[in-house]
Amino acid sequence: MATEIKDIFTGVELPEEVHSQVSEAWESKLSEAREDITAELREEFAQRYENDKAQIVEAMDKMLTDKITTEMKEFAEDKAALVSERVAYKENVAKHTAMLEKFVSEMLVKEVKELHADRDGLKENFAKLEDFVVKQLSKELNEFNEDKQALVDHKVKMVAEGKKIIEDAKSRFISKAAGIVETAIDKTLRSEISDLKEDIKVARENNFGRKVFEAFAGEYMSSHLAEDTEIRKLQSELTDQHNVAQKLEDTIAEKDEALKVAETKIKVAEDKVNRSNVLSELTAPLNKEKRQIMLELLESVKTEHLQRQFSKYLPAVLKEEKIAEDKTVITEVTGDRTSPDTADTPVNTDIIKIKQLAGLRS
Repeated sequence: MATEIKDIFTGVELPEEVHSQVSEAWESKLSEAREDITAELREEFAQRYENDKAQIVEAMDKMLTDKITTEMKEFAEDKAALVSERVAYKENVAKHTAMLEKFVSEMLVKEVKELHADRDGLKENFAKLEDFVVKQLSKELNEFNEDKQALVDHKVKMVAEGKKIIEDAKSRFISKAAGIVETAIDKTLRSEISDLKEDIKVARENNFGRKVFEAFAGEYMSSHLAEDTEIRKLQSELTDQHNVAQKLEDTIAEKDEALKVAETKIKVAEDKVNRSNVLSELTAPLNKEKRQIMLELLESVKTEHLQRQFSKYLPAVLKEEKIAEDKTVITEVTGDRTSPDTADTPVNTDIIKIKQLAGLRS
């Protein structure tokens, strides 16, 4: 606009003040026109906004009203259906409850019967298992006792037979080795005697030389060539005293060692005498053959265990067999009373202990 005003007044010569006043007036009018146009546009846009807002609110209100109405109708229908279903349920719940109670009662009775049957079967099986275990244990204990006794008998038999075999082998060895030893001894003695003659000859020659040397040494020591005789005597005496002291110490050590050896021998002798007395006392009732077998059996046994091992081997040596019961009758007894048939047998005692350890009640 300012450019247009300048173009208008280009060919017109006006004073500067007029020109500026006209320009200011033009600018003022132009600003007013702009403000008026802006205000009109704002008013028009405001009216359009209010109109659109009112239409949108009306449309939303209508839509919400329609939707809420539809939902309320559906809610009312669902409520009515729920009420009818609740009424029908209340009418049928009595019938269903009676049927359920009947079904539960029947199943409970059935399960209880099955439980009692299973418990009776388990009790019966447990009794059978207990009876089987007791019988097997009785059988195993009897077999163990028989095997133990058979082992003792076999050991006694082996000792008796081994003694005879050893005696035969000893006699054969002595007769066979006598000739071999005689030949070896004769050959060895001849060789040793020849060597001994040579050694005697050499020893005689050495002895003659030693005597000559000792005579010469004595003559030399007594001559005027020997010096410091007194000092040598003192040294000799000191040496002799030292040797005497050393001999005394060696003698004391030998005495101590001999004393220890004597104490050991005394202990061994005491133990030997004690063992001999015990063996004599134990084997006194036996005859010579049985006594010899028993002594060989007890040869490797300690002295304090002789009595127990003697009692163990005595029946086998005397060929006495213990009579063991083949079967043990096990009777179940209720209460605190003990069955008189099975109270005193060792097999039953072992069985009762095993059952107690296993947590079984007899």
